[in-house]
Amino acid sequence: MQILNGRKVLVARAEVAAFNRVFPCSTLRATRAYWFEFDPVTGDLVDMDCPEQDDGPAAVALSNDCKAFLLHEKEPDWVE
Repeated sequence: MQILNGRKVLVARAEVAAFNRVFPCSTLRATRAYWFEFDPVTGDLVDMDCPEQDDGPAAVALSNDCKAFLLHEKEPDWVE
């Protein structure tokens, strides 16, 4: 996971694959990276690079992990 511009978190393809191993119902594709952007004041999700066909509970869970990483420097257990 990488923080960009202090408000966007990039999840690389290898990290998506690692996430999918602990979230077996995930519809996220390990063939691509995803990013999530958060408001610097409220921490609310304001933008993301997640196509409609990939969106769902796994994308929400991944965005929550990204938010925790950005705001609290808490790396998820699935990060290798």
